[in-house]
Amino acid sequence: MSFSFKMSSIRISTKVTAGNNNKMVGIGEEAPDFELKDEEGRVHKLSSFRGRRVILSFFRYASCPVCLYNIDRLKQQEAMLERAGIVTLCIFRSTPKMVKRAIKGTNEDTHTLSDVKGSVYNKFQVKQLGAIAAIKRRFTQMPKILKEGGKYYPYLDMKMISEDKEGVDAAMKQLPADFLIDENGIIVDLLRSKKPNDYMVFKRIEAFIPEDKRCKCNNKYCISPTCRENYEQIRKDAESMLCSW
Repeated sequence: MSFSFKMSSIRISTKVTAGNNNKMVGIGEEAPDFELKDEEGRVHKLSSFRGRRVILSFFRYASCPVCLYNIDRLKQQEAMLERAGIVTLCIFRSTPKMVKRAIKGTNEDTHTLSDVKGSVYNKFQVKQLGAIAAIKRRFTQMPKILKEGGKYYPYLDMKMISEDKEGVDAAMKQLPADFLIDENGIIVDLLRSKKPNDYMVFKRIEAFIPEDKRCKCNNKYCISPTCRENYEQIRKDAESMLCSW
């Protein structure tokens, strides 16, 4: 495949840009409704989840190593989110066939959706890299991110990437995003990433969980930052008591 550019007629931006709509969808506003198909061809509509809290996560493409790493993070959170009755919708710029391969082993409250054309990304003004920034990242920065021994390296599957060509091409400039939506369909928190490896920290997701349904195990290995912090405080208090005897 070859490409040619007329520099006199095209301006290539290096800036991060948002979708096509002028008005940014923000916190305190109703989330735009949409319909998308999941990996089995079933149609899901955002408004059908009214009455439940929803985590809406926009990923890049199904074979993206950074995205697959974050999917594993999601799986660690699933049990806690399921207990809280929270629905998770994961959207990819890949075909349903590729999406199915990306997110095996999730529960019934997690739905993976295909949006190759990016229409829902545009509705939520999910950001994109400018053309030059995307090319630079692909050929200079991504090799550093995916270096052998790094946290993303185990998720690098060249065979899957080659089979996911439609998604890779569609999402070359695409950035991820996360929207936390309450029972009334109102956005209460959001993150429009500026880099492909940005993600919403779990402390913000934990704050979205109703207080009476948050984890209180206080285990040092828990996914909950609060549990880990409580563990450290309990440990310090115990050490202090022993030292005072």
